Amino acid sequence: MSSWNKHYHWKTKNATPWTKEYFTKNLVGATHELTKPQKGNVKIDSISHFEGDVELGNRKGRLITIYDCQLTLDWSGRLEDGKSEEGTEAKGTISFPEVSHEVQDEGEEYKYRVEMTSATSVATQSMLEAVRSHLAPSLLPYFHKFRDELVATHAKDVGHEGSNEGTPTGGSGVSTPKDTSAAQTSSNTAATSTSTSSAPKKEESSKLSTTKVDVESDLSIRSDDLWDLLTNPGRIPMWTRAPAQLTLNPGSTFSLFNGNVTGSIISIEPTNKLVQKWRAPQWPPNHFGTLTTTLAQGESSTKLTLTLEGVPLEEEDRSRDALDRFYIAGLKGLGLGTGSVM
Repeated sequence: MSSWNKHYHWKTKNATPWTKEYFTKNLVGATHELTKPQKGNVKIDSISHFEGDVELGNRKGRLITIYDCQLTLDWSGRLEDGKSEEGTEAKGTISFPEVSHEVQDEGEEYKYRVEMTSATSVATQSMLEAVRSHLAPSLLPYFHKFRDELVATHAKDVGHEGSNEGTPTGGSGVSTPKDTSAAQTSSNTAATSTSTSSAPKKEESSKLSTTKVDVESDLSIRSDDLWDLLTNPGRIPMWTRAPAQLTLNPGSTFSLFNGNVTGSIISIEPTNKLVQKWRAPQWPPNHFGTLTTTLAQGESSTKLTLTLEGVPLEEEDRSRDALDRFYIAGLKGLGLGTGSVM
């Protein structure tokens, strides 16, 4: 493999359809038997709602798993009452609002909500309690081993053969991006050039004084791959750690970082330049700046330059820090910093 290809080797695979099949296979049909005060059972009938994205990436031999899903399961129960064949029946749902790599990385337990959609009675309440205390907890092991199953099934499809070459010592070769905003800001200072320059004060309707902020960094990735990371809503969460809404058409609106950054697309030069109308939540109402994202392909890296014009003067430092922490450090959290050993 050439040094260029080895340096930039990046493959991804969408595993969302497989994920729904995995949970359907392992969760639907799960049953818990009741013996007191009456005999009966509660069971999972179906997955009534599945939403989210699941993706594997191979960056120089290191697997990156990104997933964030929401599931709703339908359950039903039946108690024998000795009076009729039907007995007493109940129905309801179990909702898992966040099935994500973050929960797994933090070692937290998956949260769920159990509800009953049928009429409530003393008998049906006992079934609801059985679902909450027994049936739902019995499903959790399948959530915890999901990532291992995901990797075992799909790692080979992104060119990962199980070798630990290039992975951190003691690592499994499986990684998810960490929140690098605080830790990497200081370590990346030398590698990331930042500068600010006062721009002429613009005569806004509110007489708002503004300035310009520039942030740039060399990243170990081809310009076309970096462009896709910055503009593909399916891949943006890999570095923002939050869902993204973005359509690459002039005039279309976008939303990043859980709605904390909003705006619209002004112009597009594919793989080279993106100009956006951009605002942060703490800026004055209805005030937007202009963010110009420029990608310049070099011999062994791509220079990313972020130029934000129209920044309220009192927001200069905070805006510079936000671009550096949430854009640059977020991307470097994927192992794109020059000189990274992966």
